[in-house]
Amino acid sequence: MSRTVIVSGETLGQLLEAHASMAAWYYELARVIREGGPIRTPDDATRRAFLARLATDFPEIAAHARAIESPRVYVPPPPTVSAPSAPSE
Repeated sequence: MSRTVIVSGETLGQLLEAHASMAAWYYELARVIREGGPIRTPDDATRRAFLARLATDFPEIAAHARAIESPRVYVPPPPTVSAPSAPSE
């Protein structure tokens, strides 16, 4: 089944940046699990490499992916954890 989704160029750019950043984080975390050591924030070159791969794999978005010079780092907000409530008697 195939569907067509229409998004603006701005939204597409944000999605591509987020994908590149999250993919770079995934590989960085996998490296830390495998090799140990501190977690390093993925640099611009690493995130650009993921965008270049997207441009190769999906020619329909290649122009948008190549237009992004420095993809921003996406860091999700920390989860909110509330303190447990006191047990009721």
